[in-house]
Amino acid sequence: MSDDPQLAHCTARIGTVLRGKWRIDSLIGVGGMAAVYEATHRIGRRCAIKILHPEIAVSRELRARFEQEALAVNQLGHPAAVNVIDIDTSEDGSPFLVMELLDGESLGKRAHGSGGVEERELLRVVSTVLDVLDVAHGLGIVHRDIKPDNLFLTSSGGVKVLDFGIARMKQGGSNVRTRIGAMLGTIPYMSPEQVAGGQIDGRADIFAVGATMFRVLTKRHVHEGSTESDLLIKMATQPAPALRSVAPSVSPEVCAIVDRALAFDPSRRYPTARAMREDIERALGANAAPHAPAPASIRADVSSAISVDAPTMAAPAPGQAMQAPMVVSVPPQSAATSPRAGSDSPFLLIAVIGSFAVAVFLAVVFLVVRSRGSVEDTRESADDETSQEDKASGSSRTMATSSSASTPSSTAGPSATAKPPSARRPVPDGKYRLLMKDGKYPFCVTSKLKKAYPVRTNDEGVKVCSGTPEGPIPIDDLKAYHPSELQWE
Repeated sequence: MSDDPQLAHCTARIGTVLRGKWRIDSLIGVGGMAAVYEATHRIGRRCAIKILHPEIAVSRELRARFEQEALAVNQLGHPAAVNVIDIDTSEDGSPFLVMELLDGESLGKRAHGSGGVEERELLRVVSTVLDVLDVAHGLGIVHRDIKPDNLFLTSSGGVKVLDFGIARMKQGGSNVRTRIGAMLGTIPYMSPEQVAGGQIDGRADIFAVGATMFRVLTKRHVHEGSTESDLLIKMATQPAPALRSVAPSVSPEVCAIVDRALAFDPSRRYPTARAMREDIERALGANAAPHAPAPASIRADVSSAISVDAPTMAAPAPGQAMQAPMVVSVPPQSAATSPRAGSDSPFLLIAVIGSFAVAVFLAVVFLVVRSRGSVEDTRESADDETSQEDKASGSSRTMATSSSASTPSSTAGPSATAKPPSARRPVPDGKYRLLMKDGKYPFCVTSKLKKAYPVRTNDEGVKVCSGTPEGPIPIDDLKAYHPSELQWE
């Protein structure tokens, strides 16, 4: 352990006093940006202190993101969001946050323990998390890093949502970015649009909640990859497998909830955290209106290897029969009606038959609407594939230009701002291509998808493949690579 200089530096703080009032008692944990300690105030109050690493503190942007955690939590004011008491800077110039000291363990640690986490316990935890997110989203705050290790289970039975340090906020922190792009978070729990560095909203957090439930219930991630590049490509291009196909023992109601939260297309996910929470409460037995599809429509298959638009849940095929719940309402017996009169009355029989007829009519209408929706989805998918084939038949220059024009964030294409040929790096012949779908999710990939590099805009406004061994490569010199192709020769 002494061979790790960062750990040694963090451990050396134990016993010191910050700003003459906070005594560092012990090291709780060390992360990529900061270390967390248990500390005691000079008046005896115990707390947790998160101190930014010195090498991180030199960046004004990273300091701003660290400090915006206090701003985000202060705006929330939710009892299930960890309370930030103070913010200051240590004597060596490292910013630190003073937070409430929690007693318990993370959801990740509980899930991987011998007892694990039962389905109903997970639902109760997620219900609280969604309540916090509902408030956060209403304030324009997107957490962006929901995962089991950021959900804390207190010894008193409560739940705390941790680490709002990379939250995106409409006010007070909206200009916080990294120099290499906006892909912040933990890849196995990030939505496809977040992995691609695109515009996100609260539905990215909903995807992360679904990925967290998937992880706890199945003991595996939504997608697994041998390398970070492999995992990144899968998260950006492949729909999540149906939960029932991975964990058939999970109840149909929970499978429906998780599958909808993990929908590849954001428009197919829950529109709000509140809507998802209502289905969670319904699964726990509360009387909330359902938002998830009926359990009978849960998809039992797994999507194809590479597909960027396939929905997480498959709708019933046109004409496919689907059982609808049938409710027969029987009028309660009034005090003025005797048992004998009720059993002989023809009005009771008429009421039963009428209720039955209404239920059948509603079931038929439901099936017709679903069938029409399935037809429209099939037609839309076919149009999308046709468009994809048309684009694949064009030249590499045409594809690079059209994909740039279809991307909202790049109104002026690379060719419009490219540097003179003499100032641009040569493109390795046939080594890289652009993986994209109608201009979305741009990545530079090598043959057989062995490596993936993000597309960034350099200081001259030219879109380039960032991080390749050859350096920045302008994307307008690359051929297009479609998800329908598994590899190229």
